[in-house]
Parts: sequence; structure tokens; C-alpha cells
Amino acid sequence: MPEAGRRRQVRIGMGRDKVGIVCEGRFAMRKKPAIVIPLDGSETALAAFGAAEAMTNMMGGVLHIVHVAEGMVPQEELLHRLHVPAKPSVKEFVLHQLKGEPVEAILAFAASVGAAMLVMSSHGWTFNPEYLAGHVTLEMIRRAAIPVLLVRPGSRSVPGPDWKPMRMLVPLDGTPEASAGLNLMFDLLVDIARSTKAGIDVLHVAQPGQRQPATAGSLTVPTYLDYPQYEWPGWAEEFRERFMHAPPDVKLRLFHRDGEPAKVMLEFATEKQEYMIVLTWRGHLEKKRAELVKEVLRSTDVPVLLLRSEPGS
Repeated sequence: MPEAGRRRQVRIGMGRDKVGIVCEGRFAMRKKPAIVIPLDGSETALAAFGAAEAMTNMMGGVLHIVHVAEGMVPQEELLHRLHVPAKPSVKEFVLHQLKGEPVEAILAFAASVGAAMLVMSSHGWTFNPEYLAGHVTLEMIRRAAIPVLLVRPGSRSVPGPDWKPMRMLVPLDGTPEASAGLNLMFDLLVDIARSTKAGIDVLHVAQPGQRQPATAGSLTVPTYLDYPQYEWPGWAEEFRERFMHAPPDVKLRLFHRDGEPAKVMLEFATEKQEYMIVLTWRGHLEKKRAELVKEVLRSTDVPVLLLRSEPGS
């Protein structure tokens, strides 16, 4: 087995007695959604723990707490090092100790358990609020093929275990590419919406002076949106039909705003009491790439769910 996949597995928390049931090398919870949270022992990394507990409960899953280090330590000592509560607010959780390079080890582990989601803080030990995120986090979101829920330490609304997003804010520009990226995670969004009774708000942001999308199949804002009473209702309905095929039990709303996309989204999230922003991107962090994602991650006060989509997907 490659180094990144070597692990010692300790299961804790089956049934009413959440601590004290320990099994080595046995894994019987594969059928339930796996939520993975990597922790490095820092208080900043622990900022995402409440969101991980909440997502695990909402999805009826198992929480996998992962720590990467060279040496193995007893589970009680590891829980203390990671500042994990003795009794996390989930029905089932597993503590894993991995060896190897952190990003490789975590991604390999997530793949091995068929993880539905990674939940992590934007920063760990090297917390500097001036930086977009820590280097491990940046590499994780760049490479992860599954949704990654990020929580920024020190934000005004760090989720606790009882957190439930009232709404999910999903930006779209009307192009088929944007819709394709969203479709990759739409089933997950529907599952979360059904579990929490959260609504899905699709936000179309038009930036003044920016060209309308020219891609074949694009659905752009109508020319006479200055007179929304004439054009908006029909356009909004067509947009919903073409890009958002939500089940009837999911509350779907469509909004339009003008302005700088990141600023508009963050303001809208506060204005409409959104508690989670959903973004798709292509995994590029070079200069002048993913500017929207970077600005949102740098300034957000609410959790952000990211999914990397391949070009042309």
C-alpha cells in the first residue's frame, strides 16, 4: 500500500455511548455518506469542526476525523491534541491517523472511503488573515474532485453543530459552462436542501461594461431589463427551465443584480440571510485566474462550498 494510504483506524461513537467503543481495522459504515475533516491540531483548523458535525447530521453520514503525522499516538492523546470534543455532536465518527505528505494522504483517504464532502478551515497552524488560505487548503481545493466546504476562522458566523443553512446562494452567468459546473453538485445541493428545508437562491450577476456571454446556448440578460415588468418574468422562467431542474419540493428562487460579482454576492448573502455560498471553478489559482473565488474566500463571513470542475465538463 502506498505511504499516503497507510493509516491506523479507530472507530468511536457507535450508538448511545459515543466514547469507549473502539475497533481496529474494521470498516462497516461505507454505505453511509462519508464526511471528512482534516485537523492539524491548531485552534484555527478546529473552526470547521461545527460545520463538519452539522453536515454529517444533515446528510445522515459518518464523520471521519483525519490527522496526518509521522508517529502514531493513543486515541485519547490524539483527541486532546486535536482539541476534538470528547463527545462530538454526531451519531458516528471515526478517528484516523495517516502518514505521508498531507495533501496526498488526505485525498487518498477521501477516495478510499468514497467521501461525499471534505470540510476544512481555510487556515491551519500558519494562520494569517491577510492570506487567502493556508498552503494545504489551497492545494486541497485545487485538486479535490469532491465538494469542499470551507470555513474562514474569525468570521462572524462560524457554524456550530446545530448549523443549518437557511438558503444556499448559487451564482450563475447564464452560460452552459456555468450550468455544467453547477450540475456536478446539484444532487448534493438538493440533498442538503431536503435535509434542512433550505432554499436554493440562484443569483445572476451582470457586471457593467462586460460583454454578454457569446457561447452557443447561452441565455443572457434581456436587452430591456431597465423595464423588468416587461422582460424579467419570462426570462426568469426560461432561465429556470434551462439551467435549474429542481424537484418540486425544493424551494428555488432566481435573482438578478448588477455590479462587481464578488461584492454583490457577499452583500446579497448578508441581505438575504444566506448561510452558504456555492461556487464552481476550474482549479486554477494563477494570477488573474479564479478572481471571483479568491475574493469570496478572502472576504466571506459565511461557509463556502467549492467544487472543482474540469474544463469542458
